[in-house]
Amino acid sequence: MKSLKTWVGMSGMLLTSLAAQATELEHWPENIASQLNQMIEQNANSGAYAVFDMDNTSYQFDIEESLLPYLEMKGVLTRETMDPSLKLIPFKDTDTYKESLNSYYYRLCEIDNLVCYPWVAQIFSGFTLSELKGYVDEVMAYKKPVPITYYDGDKVVESSVNPPIVFKGMNELYNRLQENGIEVYVMTAASEEIVRMIASDPKYGYNVKPENVIGVNMLLKDRETGELTTSRLQIRDGEYDQGANMKLELTPYLMNPMTWYEGKLGSITGWIDQWRKPVLVAGDSPLSDGYMLFNGTDIDKGGMRLWVDRKAKYMKQVEEWKADAAEQQAALGQAVTANKNWLVVKPSDLH
Repeated sequence: MKSLKTWVGMSGMLLTSLAAQATELEHWPENIASQLNQMIEQNANSGAYAVFDMDNTSYQFDIEESLLPYLEMKGVLTRETMDPSLKLIPFKDTDTYKESLNSYYYRLCEIDNLVCYPWVAQIFSGFTLSELKGYVDEVMAYKKPVPITYYDGDKVVESSVNPPIVFKGMNELYNRLQENGIEVYVMTAASEEIVRMIASDPKYGYNVKPENVIGVNMLLKDRETGELTTSRLQIRDGEYDQGANMKLELTPYLMNPMTWYEGKLGSITGWIDQWRKPVLVAGDSPLSDGYMLFNGTDIDKGGMRLWVDRKAKYMKQVEEWKADAAEQQAALGQAVTANKNWLVVKPSDLH
């Protein structure tokens, strides 16, 4: 419990000291760092803000997709302990194979990502935030692949997934922005509470204000009183208490914001600023991050679209989207901006 209190207390203290720092963008290609520095200088201390995706953008790999099999491997989260409301389809068992939760999640994704995206946030219900923080730190420190199984057709495949690895370059960019008076927000399609445990814990180096992490929200329940709340509601009402919330239990009940696909763009408008756009938007997934990258970036203020190129097929989709969007803008007599101000980096550039 001591380490938890330290994390909660230090997250606020470190943020107040950022202005005294001078972080350099050392883990970036030189030409990209130069353009980022120019944008930062242009928008410093002006009320500007930046928005980052987290999984595969701010760190390599995915927290929920590694935490789920990790907890199942430990026997902490199983089909017997999961909330019954999350059993959406029958498990696909055979005489020789009991389907894993990871495989179940993959099959929900085969129906549609809009089915599995919320499910993989809801599956961690039943734990308190304090318990989840312990498990998040465990898997972040695991430093080796987590074994998984899944179906390829009717064949069971054995594989593995990696826990997140912090991008040093993103650590640098997050801190440089904040040192120059540019507010940093995380907009994640994962559980807001789980991502906050990384983005706002100083030991991981991002130093994001806990209030600035926006993600998939489920109701939180006080086990003693039955009272319901969410961090996002508390933040909205000026009543957020990060430390007090750690005893609350995550429930499976979804509540706005729902931050996947167009929901990321909508959540920028609804939960950050209705009129002012971010001067930097960063992402790695066309469908999940595309709307906020294309429609959310303040090109008029020299805003940048930062793309982490981790898959050739994703890069191809974005290039096609750029061309199509630019064509539509031109046909409508609008300024053609969809293909402007893109910065592209590989994951290997950021370590």
